[in-house]
Formats: sequence, structure tokens, C-alpha cells
Amino acid sequence: MPASFQILPQRQLALFTYSGFVTLAESMAVVADYGKHPDARPWMRQFCDLSGVIGVERNFPELLKMQAKFVETLLPEGRDLLVMFYAPTPGGQELARMAQKSWAGLDSVIVLVQDTESEALAMLGMREQNLAELQALVG
Repeated sequence: MPASFQILPQRQLALFTYSGFVTLAESMAVVADYGKHPDARPWMRQFCDLSGVIGVERNFPELLKMQAKFVETLLPEGRDLLVMFYAPTPGGQELARMAQKSWAGLDSVIVLVQDTESEALAMLGMREQNLAELQALVG
């Protein structure tokens, strides 16, 4: 599946992984599934691994609608939502830029983009140097 998630409750982190050609429907479905998961919490930081993305559906009006739904589903009331995009490839960078643009003006959503795995993890306060180490914590 091109979009999936894992929850690391002990780290208060949701790890989303996207690969291949990413469609808005797949993105919406994975976020909806995350929102229904019993371990999901609105204050969890989000790490989006876009390293396997080769392309993204370009439909900005639909993206805006989808991002509004994301905020409605995921945004903690009275708190900020921190989303880190790890985007080392052109496809991943395009997806990250689209997400950043769609959330522009929303002070409660903090979007960060990094092209280095270890720096992205460090900015979230993780001591692991790569995603494989972090994913090993998922039990």
C-alpha cells in the first residue's frame, strides 16, 4: 500500500509512510484510519516519510479540502500540530511543498521539511539516527 502509518505511543509519535505515486484519496484514507486508531492522540507529533514518493496527484483545490479535513480530524484543540516531512526525493519534496502551501496561514499547524533522515528525527527529539531504528520500537 502506498500510504500507511504506525503509532509509537511511548514517543508520542505517529509515523506515516508514503511511496510510489500518492493520490489524495489514499492520503485521506490513511489519515482517517489513523484518526480511528485507539492509540492515536491529537497531541502526537507526525513524521511523514516521503522518501519513496515518485509522484503526487496535482489537484490543489481537492488538497485544500483534504487538509481542512485533516485539521478537523487531527488538530488538538488549543494546541499546535507538528508535522515533519522527510523528503529527500523530488517527488517527496513536491508533496511536502503542496502540504506546506495548503496549510499556509494556519498558525496551529507547524510544518517542517528536511531532506536528511537523521536531522528530521533530531528535530523531533528522537535519538535514533534512522527510521529503521525508530520502526524497530513498534511492537
